[in-house]
Amino acid sequence: MNTGDYYGEKKFCEHCKTYVRYLMSCDHSFCVECGNRVRLFSRDDSRRFTDNVQRHKWQAS
Repeated sequence: MNTGDYYGEKKFCEHCKTYVRYLMSCDHSFCVECGNRVRLFSRDDSRRFTDNVQRHKWQAS
């Protein structure tokens, strides 16, 4: 996932099952393909990210 600029940013759409471009409102972001709400990570990526942060937490203190 390359997020070098605003126009290249993507979030995960549960309906499309992939990372997609999105439209952002004040409260939520929406998939440009299907219109459903999107989130930053897929469930698997979120779990891996959280595990990685927990493993490396001691290095930050």
